[in-house]
Amino acid sequence: MEDLLKDFGFTASQTKIYLALITHGAMSGYETSKQSGVARSKVYNELEKLVTRGVVMVNKNEPKLYTAIDGDELVNLLTHTTNDKIQDIKHYLQQMETVPEDTDLLWHLNELDQVEQKIQYMIEQAKNQLLIQVWDSTLTPNIVSALKEAEKRIDLFICILFSESKEYSLPFERFYPHGFEEDKLKDMQGKWINLVCDDAVLFGTLDDNCDVIWTHNSAMKRLAAEYVKHDAYTLKVIGENRTTLDDLYGTELKTIRDIY
Repeated sequence: MEDLLKDFGFTASQTKIYLALITHGAMSGYETSKQSGVARSKVYNELEKLVTRGVVMVNKNEPKLYTAIDGDELVNLLTHTTNDKIQDIKHYLQQMETVPEDTDLLWHLNELDQVEQKIQYMIEQAKNQLLIQVWDSTLTPNIVSALKEAEKRIDLFICILFSESKEYSLPFERFYPHGFEEDKLKDMQGKWINLVCDDAVLFGTLDDNCDVIWTHNSAMKRLAAEYVKHDAYTLKVIGENRTTLDDLYGTELKTIRDIY
């Protein structure tokens, strides 16, 4: 909890004081020091800071007692405070003059968390087109939620879903289960992401060696988009003619990839 509240400007002592107050109820400064482990020489100063922030309340009678707002109110307070600060940052950045981006450059992302954040942001910002090949292991709850909302607002929407367990489940309709995961893992030497949103592309491998590029390069966009659409064409044909294709290429279409 100390690490979580630290991100919102709480010192370790303030977190201990807050947790002590919501655990034990209203207490004097002396009792708060005893229950929180924060030294008496420090506890009153930290209590006053928490009072100023609206996290702790103090009575006006004697003996002076302190109490903490409950968890729901704290979350509400932090939410509003954070949103206000974000709006201030947004307003400041909108006033700045920026240099036009070189659209031919390829930018590398090598951390999975960074890639997941980029995927979610691209999906949330997409307006006209969203084409994606994605493994179920990459689909965080936030990414799934973003895809669900994107499907509602975007006509040019295609999702190709890969799953090693062959369990294909998403809370929206427009997606194609791939079905040839073992072969594709050999082809690509691991899992990957291919995402085209409007004028941006995110493409690369996601396994132990995370190596992903992000770019506005138009040639990369066309190539990545065709890759997704080709999968969709193929999977649509297979889905609508499975019995005939099984007769031609064997169960599970084992010989359909014999092209060399």
